[in-house]
Amino acid sequence: MIRLASGWDAKAIMDINNEITLSEATTKFFISSPEEVSCNLNEEKEKIEKNLAKNNLYAVYEADGKVVGYLVFKRYEYARLSHAGSMGMGIAEGYRNRGIGTRLISFLIDWARQQDGLEKICLGVVSANERAIKVYRRMGFVEEGRQRSQIKYEDGSYSNDIMMAYMLH
Repeated sequence: MIRLASGWDAKAIMDINNEITLSEATTKFFISSPEEVSCNLNEEKEKIEKNLAKNNLYAVYEADGKVVGYLVFKRYEYARLSHAGSMGMGIAEGYRNRGIGTRLISFLIDWARQQDGLEKICLGVVSANERAIKVYRRMGFVEEGRQRSQIKYEDGSYSNDIMMAYMLH
């Protein structure tokens, strides 16, 4: 089930982010290092509430009675960019490869089509996250550019940041 997030979901979202950044298999999928992921419950609640107050989208995916994924979309605030916004998402270990990301993105696209003046969904994806890139392409996102060696990890290795977008019309 997909629903709008609330402050009550902050802990579950923080847990998903911590799990992704702390896991050796997925740590390179986030730009944030493990030390930079929020550990402050009140800050996370405030982030959710501010997003919703600005008419952005913050959605969670529930399965087995708990939040196992989330998607956030923030519309750009400058007038010349307000026809677009950027998204990010996370899915808990054990719930990946089940179509949850695809369902969250479909939810976003449906929601976005109902927003006045919104034309474009943007995202940045780390080149190491091949599974996500395949999902985005399958959903209709196209690559618009690459920032080479944009992300430098603690071990000295690099990844590219791939900019992708979905046009709503």
